[in-house]
Amino acid sequence: MKTFFLPLLFFSFTFSIKAQTSPSTPEQWGKNILQNWVKYRVEMKDGSSVLDESLVKNTASMIIFKKANGVVIINGKKAQQGKYMLADSVLILNKSPSYIIEKLTEHEFIFRGNFPNIPDNEIIRYHYIATKESSAEYFNRQFIKPHVRIQANGDTAYNFNEYIFPEFKVDNTTLSNFEDVYEASYDMIEQNFKFPKQTVGNFRVTFAIDKKGTLKDVEVKESSDSSYNVKLLRAVYQTRKNWLPATNNNKNVEVLFNYIFKFEDETKEAFDNEMYQITLQKANKRFEKNEYLKAIKLYSKCILMQDKDYDFTPYFKRAESYFALKINKNACLDWSYLASNGQKKAEKLFTEHCMK
Repeated sequence: MKTFFLPLLFFSFTFSIKAQTSPSTPEQWGKNILQNWVKYRVEMKDGSSVLDESLVKNTASMIIFKKANGVVIINGKKAQQGKYMLADSVLILNKSPSYIIEKLTEHEFIFRGNFPNIPDNEIIRYHYIATKESSAEYFNRQFIKPHVRIQANGDTAYNFNEYIFPEFKVDNTTLSNFEDVYEASYDMIEQNFKFPKQTVGNFRVTFAIDKKGTLKDVEVKESSDSSYNVKLLRAVYQTRKNWLPATNNNKNVEVLFNYIFKFEDETKEAFDNEMYQITLQKANKRFEKNEYLKAIKLYSKCILMQDKDYDFTPYFKRAESYFALKINKNACLDWSYLASNGQKKAEKLFTEHCMK
């Protein structure tokens, strides 16, 4: 299933949009939109949950509409300026595909992608609420304050996060990107730890990088095998010369780390997406030929192949197959499971067929 997602981010603005002299948009909408809007919720048009968390994360955290059709899109620390145009219920943001406004009051702003021929469960709806906060105030409250920790000595420290983090040196190169710092430091510890392959284990270690870039307070908090704790501590200490202090508002700050290392039996088969798609296609062909029992077996196989439910299609199709065979009890079980996972379409089907 392809989800039609609009990231709400601009490329460099290279043209201008002139305000219409006689706009067809209601005048009140034009006034209501001139505010600072913060992300409240992201969902599918039919009300279902968005399965891909990265789509939610990449949606703009704040949108600021200004006079003269100016707009600022903010995602984390990144802000991009551009132009917008409002006509009837259609909203155009720079060169992005258009959106349909569903609700726009002084306090609430709801809109969705404009794809007339696409099913409701494949179009994303965005919910924003108005705020009096500036972008800096909102950013600090939303992304910085949740990571603040007051130490026993009264000093302020921050949990390791994508906005406040120390730099990490590898082979005479200083890494200044959050993902790079996380990956390089985590991998170095894991490699030096040398936990046995084909062995199941679970460990959690905490440590801090202080204002001088010094590694301290290393402690194993959880361990599935305490005989390996010393090796894990040594592996963490081997990173001590690689750290540079984190900064916030041009001041050095202390950062707290919480790294979890999970090891599984490497002989366990990994999810094979290609085989999954082949199996799903076979199941669909059986379904189209009304061979429901064979389809059910293949849809069940697809469900078991997934490490976690990232695709609910096999559940829907299996329930439909059960229902076609008048095995309503099993169909209702699948619809109930889907409904519990935020699938509104399944909720309607369960209510219609299973609540009689």
